[in-house]
Amino acid sequence: QEDIKSIINDPGKKLTENDKNFLALQQENIQLVRQHENTQREMLRMAMKVKDVVAKETQIINLEGKCLRLEQENSVLKDEFTTLQLMCKKLEEDNKKLMVENQNMLEKILLHKKEEVDVVNLHNETMKRLKEHQMFYELESARKEENNSPEQSLVFSYLSSVVPSMPSSDRTSLPRSRSGGNASGGAIGRGFFSRIFRKSESEGEDYESRHSSVSSRCRLYSGPAIVPGSVTNKVEQHTSEMYSLAFSYQGTMFATGGADKCIKIWRSNNLPDVESVTTLTGCNAGVMSIDIDERDQYVVAGSNDAAVRMWQISGGQIRSTFMGHDNKVYSVKFYNHSQRIVSGSHDRTLRLWDVRTNKNVRTIFARSSCHDLAVLSEQGTDIVSGHFDKRLRFWDERQDTSSFEMLLDGKITSLDLSGCGKYLACSCKDASTIKFIDLKLRQAIATFTADGLRMGEHTRCSFSPDGQYIACGSTDGSIFVWNTRTLKREEVPKVHSNAVPVVKWHPMGQSFISLEKSKKFYVWSEA
Repeated sequence: QEDIKSIINDPGKKLTENDKNFLALQQENIQLVRQHENTQREMLRMAMKVKDVVAKETQIINLEGKCLRLEQENSVLKDEFTTLQLMCKKLEEDNKKLMVENQNMLEKILLHKKEEVDVVNLHNETMKRLKEHQMFYELESARKEENNSPEQSLVFSYLSSVVPSMPSSDRTSLPRSRSGGNASGGAIGRGFFSRIFRKSESEGEDYESRHSSVSSRCRLYSGPAIVPGSVTNKVEQHTSEMYSLAFSYQGTMFATGGADKCIKIWRSNNLPDVESVTTLTGCNAGVMSIDIDERDQYVVAGSNDAAVRMWQISGGQIRSTFMGHDNKVYSVKFYNHSQRIVSGSHDRTLRLWDVRTNKNVRTIFARSSCHDLAVLSEQGTDIVSGHFDKRLRFWDERQDTSSFEMLLDGKITSLDLSGCGKYLACSCKDASTIKFIDLKLRQAIATFTADGLRMGEHTRCSFSPDGQYIACGSTDGSIFVWNTRTLKREEVPKVHSNAVPVVKWHPMGQSFISLEKSKKFYVWSEA
């Protein structure tokens, strides 16, 4: 290259033939070097491509092996699928057999329930006949002592109307008095006569009230309600906790129920005095809710055995058992002039029952456990339900969805409709408050609460008949009463030593009854 540079730098020098050849060779050498470098680079690229190809071939081999394994697994899965199909077919056959067995079992259960009801009715009928025998026995004893009494004809004329006639064989088989007509027998007879006359007069009044045409919401009360200041009677007859209480529409009787699985009917014509009339049995679990029809003839109850039952008060017999709920029934109400029943349950449904056909005419899914119900119209076009999810829902029995919802302060434990039908009291457990709701505006217009008020799972509040007061019990045994007009709390002395789940005003408005968790109830009135 130095020779080439010297030749180039010396333009005056003449090039020989060898110089020219040399220059040509040098240029050719430079080109060959460049071609060699290009070839090296190309070979490097080709080596890289070969490496990629080898890697891809290896990947292909791996994928082929994986495909082979997947094909084997697929074959195993096909075999398992075939086996599962056979098992499914067998299970379907077994399911059909179980459905048939289940249907047969349901029929047996219904038959057993019917037999159970018949046994209960037979027991009640037997007790009734025993009472009739006892009545005739006392009459025989009384007649011996007061053979010439002018009251005798009145007593036997009364008995002919209220006691079924007995065959002559039954009368002759009645046990005779061992006293032989002594003075004590006469005293018993006179006491029995006086009880008979009082019972006759009260039952005559009850008959008129039962057959009078009264709207289901127009319970009679005399003048403005008052807040009773003292306990005037205390009764303990239940054997366990009490959860529910309901007055008849005219206030002549009331019913109590609780964990002892029975309902007791009480006569309340002359409060504070109460008289036990009968005990209704047949529930297989605790009684959570009670309602009495507008003619004071039937009692309906919802219990923890998921059943709704209806009794005839006069005979103490179960008239109907409504099955369909899957869990505890917390609330039952008569409506449509006592021709229908609405029930709310922990299974998150409301069910409507026809009393005449004993059938479930509609089931409404309420989306949450229902703790209480209120019927705003006899036709069932306005039913309100209170729920565990803190919501108050308005329903039309013809629709499957609620027409309106309200979110309140806590879990709703009870609802009570005012006598005028314009307001609703709603107790909320979490916040221990009572919402005073205007049904026309569909909003809470007042909230009642107090220091020391603590609500339980079964706390139930109550309006006075004229709507002027709201009463509610507390878990510490206190009773709280508020004036709905002044929004102030009324003073009520504390006498309970245990929780008070229910406070219910008498339809006359001059007294109320409070249930205590320790099996007692207290009658409050003015001393």
